[in-house]
Formats: sequence, C-alpha cells, structure tokens
Amino acid sequence: MERRDNNYYDVRAQDVKLEDITSSAHNAKILRMLRDDDLASTEEEEGALYIVDYTFDHGNTIFVKEGDDWGWLGYFVGRNKQIRGLHLYCLPEEEDEVDAFMEGLCRNHSIERIGARHCEIDFSSLSPFIVNNGNLKDLRLFHVDIFCAHSLAMALSQRQHKSLTKFCFSGNNLSNDALEEISAALTGYPYLETFNVSENVLVGANGCESLGAIIRSSALRLEQVSLCGNDFDDNGLQTLTAALTNAATLQRLSLSSNRSITASGLRALSQLFSSACPVETLLLEDMNIGDEGVEALADGLMGNTTLKHLVLTPDSAGITGTGWAAFSRLLCDTSSINNTYSSNHTLEHIGDDYHYVSDPFGGPKLFRSGNYSGGYFPGIPPAVVQYLKINKENYAAKIKIGRCHPDIPVEVFFGYKLKFLPLLVSWFVGFGTRKCSNCQNSTTREFQRRELSAVYKFIRGMPMLAVNGQIQMRLKSSCGRKRKFDE
Repeated sequence: MERRDNNYYDVRAQDVKLEDITSSAHNAKILRMLRDDDLASTEEEEGALYIVDYTFDHGNTIFVKEGDDWGWLGYFVGRNKQIRGLHLYCLPEEEDEVDAFMEGLCRNHSIERIGARHCEIDFSSLSPFIVNNGNLKDLRLFHVDIFCAHSLAMALSQRQHKSLTKFCFSGNNLSNDALEEISAALTGYPYLETFNVSENVLVGANGCESLGAIIRSSALRLEQVSLCGNDFDDNGLQTLTAALTNAATLQRLSLSSNRSITASGLRALSQLFSSACPVETLLLEDMNIGDEGVEALADGLMGNTTLKHLVLTPDSAGITGTGWAAFSRLLCDTSSINNTYSSNHTLEHIGDDYHYVSDPFGGPKLFRSGNYSGGYFPGIPPAVVQYLKINKENYAAKIKIGRCHPDIPVEVFFGYKLKFLPLLVSWFVGFGTRKCSNCQNSTTREFQRRELSAVYKFIRGMPMLAVNGQIQMRLKSSCGRKRKFDE
C-alpha cells in the first residue's frame, strides 16, 4: 500500500467511488454514511460502528474482507462528527494498512467509547487519539495482544482531558510492570467510575499492590470494580481489601473465579464490611467458598448495613448445611430478642438468580439489583430464603422479632414503670395493622393478638401502678372541672 497523506484523501473524498474501495455494497453504504455524517443510531447504542472480520449483524457493521481499503476507512472515521462508539474486532495484518487506518482514526474527536477484542494493538500508533480526544470516556480491551503498553500508560498520563469514566482490561495478561505503569497513570482520572482488570493470570503480589494504588486513590470516584479471574491468593486479597476500605463510593465489587482465595482471605473482607465503603453487591461466583468461608463472611457481615447482594454459585460453592445455618444465624439469630434485633437486616439476596442487562458495548453484562423473578432463589435453603425476603421489608427487625418471639418478655422493663407502656404500644402501632408482603403467616390479626398480650402482661405485672395511674388521671380531670365551675 502506497503512502498517502491526509491531503490525498481530502482531494478525492467527494469523488471517490466507494464501490471501488470496499468489498461489498453494504460496506460502501456504511462508508457513505460516515462520509456524509449520517451514521444511524441503533436502539442499543448511539452512533456506534463495528469493524469485524466475520458475519456480525449488529447495527452499523463493516465486514472487512479483501478489497476493503483500510486507509479510506480510517479517513472517514477520523472526519466523522457523529460517531460515538467504535468497536474493533479485527485489524489488518499489514503494518502499513494499520498505520493508514490509525492515522485517520487519530483525527477523530467525537468518539466517546472505543473497544477492541481479539486483535493486536500497538498503542504507539493509537496514542495521539487517546491524548487528543477530549470526549473519550470509555476504553475497553478484551483478549487483546498489547504491544507497547508503556505507550498506553504514557498516553493516559499526557491526556489533558481527564474525562475517562470506564476502563477495562480483560484477558490481556499484562505484566506486573505494565500494570504498575497503567495504574499510576489512571490515578489522575477523578471521574473514573468503572475499573475492570479481569482474567489477567499474571497478576501477582506486585500487581495487587498496583491495583490497590488505584482503588485507594482519594481522587477517584470508583463505583464498580471487577477483579475476577486473576487467580490471586489470600495475601493478594488482603492487600486489595486494605485499599478498598478507602473506596468511599464503591457500589459493586467482583472477585469471582479467583479460586485460590480461601476462608482466610474471605475473613479479610471483614475489614471492608466494617469500613465506610458502601459496597452493595459482592460477586464470588465460581469459587469454592466452603463452610469455613461462609462463617468468615457471616462474621464479617454482622453489623453491616450496606451489602444487599451476595452473588455466589450454590451448586459449586461447597456449602453444606453447616454453612447455610451460619447464613441463617446472620440473618436472624433467634437465641434472644436482642440478638434477633442485632442480626443483619440489609442482605436481600444470596445466590446466582439475579438479573443482567445487556451491555451494548460488548463488555461484561451489568448487574441490575432487585426485581427478582418470582422471588426465586435456586439452591438456597428455605430457612435462609425466608429471612432474605423479610429483609426487603421496611420493618424487617420487627417482623423477625414478631415471628420468632411470640411471647415478648416485658418483665425486664418493669423498672421503667408506666413510662415504658407508651413505648410498648407505639412499637406495635402502625406495624400491627401492616402485613409483611413476603411473609405467608404474618397476618394482621396475629400481630394484634401479640400486642394485646404484651400490654396485658405489662399491666398484670404492676396492677397497683395501673390503678393509681387511673385514679390520678380522674382526680386531675375532676379538679379541672371544679376549677372551671368556680370561675
């Protein structure tokens, strides 16, 4: 392919026959849309372009074959002002064709999302695009052979527009040195919300230190962190947990498929659960958690008021009746009313029956909390499921106490005398007339019966106080009427 500068394309752009520089009428149509700034948007994604080397019927797709000119493709992508997302599933084998395409791409300033899968990228040629495109918000690379990772780190460091919100490196087998460079560059991005470094089996102790540097950075606003499939061990998890305690905006954490983590590593998560980190979803799929791991998680979640979704794989998690009993005690310790009240009333879901929404960018599917299909919890014992359902109620602690302790021992409150009676009544008011939507046997009549029983036991325990109280009320009332009559 002969060397052609940008002026070559400018002169010929309007007159070139698109059929002569493409391999099909469909590709010529897409090129015409790019040239005329008329790129159609799909329902899934606005202004997206897919470049593939196999049949792929999705939105604006160019199926590259022999006869397609990469130089012209890069030129039209570079000058287009409507394109928002670029998805690369292939690149040419010839180096001069790659350079021609990248030279055109680097002139684009409208692309907000760029991703690549199963292709080789030399970031020394893509660096100008990363440095100069101020609209770039989303960079994702899946199973990509990365050359010059140092160039990527340098490009990220040199960007003046720190607009990047999502960064994903999955299945790229980065070395610890490369990960350290990239991590150091990303700490300067205050709007980074999603950070995904998954399936990089080369991540060792030094890699965990590098990942921790990003996570603990107070300048970031991380909401989703995915570190699944990296195969780090308990020591690596302990290093990461220490960093995660400073993630004040974290909502979703995935540690799935890290099969070297044992109960010892899971116990380190107690530090995370007791910190200011507001994580709501923890994914531990495809991991042999075992009963000891469950007990470690249950101990750590005592007193936690943020985690709502604990995602694991029941069939392969190695949990027996002993482990499920630990989860049951976590959710509702029936040994005493105080222990029931102090149980976990936040966790709403355990298991793998949860909803995904498709990610049109082609990355991992995103978790959508709540809205369980029929309240179905496959593989989870009913004794655990009933408490998970109750935790979705506004008065979870009251419902558990009402169900598990039908005979409330009011004698311990006799020392407060009649001062406690209004508190006892108010505890039932508004609750006795309310039915738990997820509880089959918690009827209004049952809770009203318990309210009357508790009040009766309290009055019976100190009858003279009740009688004297009634006499004093009548005396005050009669004195009031007499004073009014004298006036």
